[in-house]
Amino acid sequence: MSIDKIDKSEKLRYGKNTALLFTIVFMSCYFYGLRALYVTAVSAVSSVAAEYFACVARRKKYDWSDTSPIMSAVLLALLMPASVPYTVIAFASAFMATVCKHAFGGNGNLIFNPVCVSYIFTTFCFPSDIVRYPEPIPFGSLDTANRVSDALGHSYTYALDNGTSSAFSLLDIIWGKLAGPMGTSSVLIILIAGIALYFLGDIPTAVFFAGFGANVLLNVLFPFGETGWYAVLNSLAAGSYLFTLVFLACDLRFVPKRDFSQILYGIAFAGSAFLIRKYTSIENSGVFALPALNIFCGELDRLTDALERFALFLWKWIRIISALAAKKIWKFTVVAAKWAAKAFDRFCEYVAGRIVERKKRQLGETDSDKDRDNNKARSDENTLQISGIVGIVSKEEDDEEDKTAPGTILEDFAEISDESESNDENADKDINAGDEDVSHDEASDGDDNNGGEGD
Repeated sequence: MSIDKIDKSEKLRYGKNTALLFTIVFMSCYFYGLRALYVTAVSAVSSVAAEYFACVARRKKYDWSDTSPIMSAVLLALLMPASVPYTVIAFASAFMATVCKHAFGGNGNLIFNPVCVSYIFTTFCFPSDIVRYPEPIPFGSLDTANRVSDALGHSYTYALDNGTSSAFSLLDIIWGKLAGPMGTSSVLIILIAGIALYFLGDIPTAVFFAGFGANVLLNVLFPFGETGWYAVLNSLAAGSYLFTLVFLACDLRFVPKRDFSQILYGIAFAGSAFLIRKYTSIENSGVFALPALNIFCGELDRLTDALERFALFLWKWIRIISALAAKKIWKFTVVAAKWAAKAFDRFCEYVAGRIVERKKRQLGETDSDKDRDNNKARSDENTLQISGIVGIVSKEEDDEEDKTAPGTILEDFAEISDESESNDENADKDINAGDEDVSHDEASDGDDNNGGEGD
């Protein structure tokens, strides 16, 4: 990309920023009347004139297509109260163009943001004209003289820091009906401008979101008096923070080049602005914090490079160590898996053995139960048989007892005697019959013998 093309893109960016800034100028005219427009015009004319004479003094050709002097002049005017004398704003713009810009070589050679440096210098030179503000009134008309005759008071930031901001509603904060710099209080308009610049690619995304988020977080955790949504909106409206973040801190001429450096830059801007406002009486703390941060933009880039090299070195060693560890872990895993497999096998065997034993025990208990039942049945049968026999015996005994009763003794005795007599008679008959058989046998034997002798 050539230098001419870069210059053209920068000029286009200056033009878009200037157009968006004029929308805020018109919002200021709504609250302060034409005086807001006059202050902006005086600042722009003074800046362009000083820029022109500085180029002539340096023997440089003034580029009329460059709108950066007008952009810087409008930014400076919007940071001022609407009641600022015209002479003071003219001096501030001329000082910004000559000393804060061309003394360092102009665009491309700047160390500090010239708007911030000029505002800080003017605040120390004319504090009573810079830190006193008129009350914003819708469709108001502030005195257009060099010095206004209206009553001036403290800003909304001062009231918030001292605990007297309860009179302001959420709508006042969003719409910008707050005493302070004439173009930095309307949160809604500035936020719309910031979103537009984001989609146009004219502000660094990392700086914007880092600064936005860090500031909201700090004010929610350590509020200046209000809590909840009030704390969130106060963090954007008070101290001209959102205006400073969008149009000054996100100026591509003064931010680091690396993304991580831009994140650190945005966080550092939010933290330094919060600390300055917390521990000093300075109201526009973001403007005072930026010049110190501009010095360290290059250092932040070098820090990011060093961190990147360290991260690569660390990642290299992490990969080496992880590879070695992976090998060791793999070996250990294999051994552990083998051990686990063996242990699992043994466990399964143990469980199977226990199950088999339990089954056997259950079967044994079942057989013993059956045997016990059979034995019990047999014992019951034996008991029944014995009881039957005992019954029969007892019955016979009873019968015998009945027979031995006194009424039947004589009869029994008679029967017994008759039986004994008949038995004696039978015995005698048997004896006689035996004798006859014997004699008959002897006679038959004698006959046989005689016949043998004759033969």
